[in-house]
Amino acid sequence: LKPSMAEPGQHHVGTFARVTGLERTPHLNGEISELVRQTDAGRWIVRVRNSRRLKALRAENLNPAASGIPDFARRGLGGAAIMTAHLLLELLRSGGSRSFSVSLIPASVLLWIIATLGGCFWLHSPLTTPEALLPGISEMGIAPPARALYRGGSTLVGLLLAVTIRLYSILLLPQLADSIAAGRAAESANMGYVAALGVALQGLFTLETALSAQTLLHFAGAIAFVLGTMWHADASNALFSDIGDSVLAASPYAKASVAIRRTSSEGLAALLLLVPVGLQVWQWVTGTDGKGSRFQNVIGVAQWALVMNFAVFYCSYCFDFWVVLEAT
Repeated sequence: LKPSMAEPGQHHVGTFARVTGLERTPHLNGEISELVRQTDAGRWIVRVRNSRRLKALRAENLNPAASGIPDFARRGLGGAAIMTAHLLLELLRSGGSRSFSVSLIPASVLLWIIATLGGCFWLHSPLTTPEALLPGISEMGIAPPARALYRGGSTLVGLLLAVTIRLYSILLLPQLADSIAAGRAAESANMGYVAALGVALQGLFTLETALSAQTLLHFAGAIAFVLGTMWHADASNALFSDIGDSVLAASPYAKASVAIRRTSSEGLAALLLLVPVGLQVWQWVTGTDGKGSRFQNVIGVAQWALVMNFAVFYCSYCFDFWVVLEAT
């Protein structure tokens, strides 16, 4: 069910709106547009996504974005941000020696991804077509007020992910890597940082309604996150394949976390990545219209599943961190 709390706002210059109800040009229905100005006749001149031409549309054919983030949501997000800041400060004060606070870092990656995607889904709902199960993740960052949450949440996720990789390098790699595996250890850490940078980059440079340098930076960040995570996962799984007589070998929690990471990264991630790519290639080869609700729903669900799959992957490090610190 679509969330009912995020109601459409008013028509103003600069507001984004979803085109709906057009009969002469039905191919524009569902597209996101930006209101440029209003004519003397009362129509709105809009800039439609994926089109350089301006269109004059009636107000009833434009469903505007939500007017803003409600106060209760602002308070909730603000409280969560303060708690996260306290967690990071506690990590600095303790030097990463307290198992509870350290384990909360990768768990916070998962929680903030859920909060960011869920909040953006809710705020973006006036711009989502009624037939869509889940909008494309990048699409939710196009228009305010969802864009502000998309940027802030993505940047925070990138920071938390970078801290997670730093803890991974300090706590786990000494348990796993010998001189022979040193190259794979460095590879796993470096690619983790690439993924963290990619999350922040695609969040800061959100998708725009037209092709631009910002849009290209957004897609570059998204690609860095996906490929960096898959590369990191491959190297990490190889290192965890032989944990020898380390403290991780005796812990059922550590073994469970290894199983979770293997399940979420070996095969499943590639499948979720190939589904939307394959559909888009099929669309290009066959010349079929890719705007159908079924086509868009498959792509949207695959994107959400891929990101949540990666979130679970990184979150599973919380068990390994806990085991290592409790044993020291």
